Amino acid sequence: MREIALRVEEPTVSINGQAFALRLSDVELFTRAQDVLDACARLGDAPVDAARVLAAARDVTGLLEEALGTGAAARISGGRPVSLPLAIEWLAALAQEAAAHCADEALAQDGACG
Repeated sequence: MREIALRVEEPTVSINGQAFALRLSDVELFTRAQDVLDACARLGDAPVDAARVLAAARDVTGLLEEALGTGAAARISGGRPVSLPLAIEWLAALAQEAAAHCADEALAQDGACG
């Protein structure tokens, strides 16, 4: 049998001086974050009840933890509680970074970056 060696990436991101291994690709993180953030933006379209807000909070923090690892929100916050608006801010920043990194990598591989 022939054998080949394939390059494997180990993407990481530094947040507030702490390194996190990314567990989702840039594209997957960005597209899933957009879906979650769009759903959060629609919270005001109908009467808001506690169940919908709690579900949104679980979705936002769940995606953060899926992307950065279990306990990531607590590590970032230093163990302090994280409100839904703050978690949304964090997820949006992470999604923006993922999109920018993806674009930079695509340009670099295309030879367009100097």
